[in-house]
Amino acid sequence: MFNLHALMEHVSRHLHTIVRRYSSTGMLLDRVCERSELDNTHSGFWNDTAYLTPKMLKELLVPSDTGCPKVSAGSDFVAYVTTVFNDSVFLTGPVLLPEEKGYLHTFPECCYDSKWLRSLYSCDLIELITETLPLYNLFHEKTFTAIEVAALNTLSDKDDFTVQKKFHDIIFQNQETTTCHNPYDQEVREVSSIRNGDLKQLEQSIAEDYPGTVGTLAKTQLRSFQNLAIVLITLASRAAIEGGVMPEIAYTLSDSYIQKVETLHIPEAAIQLARKAEYQYASMVYEIKSSSKSIIAATEHDSRITQCKNFIFSHLHGKLSTADIANALHINPNYLSNLFKKEEGITITEYILKEKIKLVKNMLIYSHYSYSTIAAYLGFSSQSHLGKQFKQVTGMTLHSYREMYGKKDFDF
Repeated sequence: MFNLHALMEHVSRHLHTIVRRYSSTGMLLDRVCERSELDNTHSGFWNDTAYLTPKMLKELLVPSDTGCPKVSAGSDFVAYVTTVFNDSVFLTGPVLLPEEKGYLHTFPECCYDSKWLRSLYSCDLIELITETLPLYNLFHEKTFTAIEVAALNTLSDKDDFTVQKKFHDIIFQNQETTTCHNPYDQEVREVSSIRNGDLKQLEQSIAEDYPGTVGTLAKTQLRSFQNLAIVLITLASRAAIEGGVMPEIAYTLSDSYIQKVETLHIPEAAIQLARKAEYQYASMVYEIKSSSKSIIAATEHDSRITQCKNFIFSHLHGKLSTADIANALHINPNYLSNLFKKEEGITITEYILKEKIKLVKNMLIYSHYSYSTIAAYLGFSSQSHLGKQFKQVTGMTLHSYREMYGKKDFDF
């Protein structure tokens, strides 16, 4: 008699992810997660149940037609493996498959949190299949190799031929009609203007007129424009990071814009929103380059300063001290303070306050939270303390700022 729980522990330990066992009717029977720092599905940020909707779970639990383990891939290369044994269905995942293969089994696209994605274990397809195969081969007379399972879960040569034929058909058709894409150098200028925080150059590059066209990225015009908008936002976010914007901020803003793109119903509106994102990213880079004389090129920027800023950004909802940050980064507090002041021109405490005031501004503009709630969220000792600090930085009271800039016409 096999110890199924022990076998699940083995697979979980090797792939650093969750292994679940369901009944044939979809009832969860057992769950194992040997990666201890991830096994806090309620209070930690690791929580794939936020994405594992009932509809998605139902699709994942459907066995493969071939009878072998089924590899299912979604957006951002998130993947699960489904293995069936008698009345049990094992679901292993999520993991990341950072390779561009055509997978036969997919599940609906999802806007994953970038921090959550970075926490996933990354492996290639063969490793994923090899580590999960014991859940199948130990219980079946007919066994599979990892190569066989990979072949049965990815596009065949016939499918690849179809893609290549479509590619050559489009090339031929475009040559016949003298149709071409817009030039690459225009895209380079557009991305470069964001990287440099050059708003004027960005406006000029977008306004350039060419006889070419943008690519067709989907069967419907709406989906095609949405996909194009996502590409533009993604390129802009990466250019902004190269220009000095903190990756976590750039990724989070990108997530927000892309989620909004997915809700639009007018094709042109998707492109307009992407253009707005480009301008916002360019403005963020411009602000960085012009507000502090100590800001230097991202490639030369001390990585410890970047780590410090990332830690601050992730912990703004609470009280922060230089000692807390230094302890988390395993750096001497005095050394970190001196290094930060030298590179940024301000103290860590001043930087934390500046970043918190930015969040306060956003909450005053885009939310209906009370002043006391905002103060509590961001670790201020009281509403009065927040108001005093806010006025010292902005010259305005909380009330006057909300009255002047708050979005009263939007339904939150």
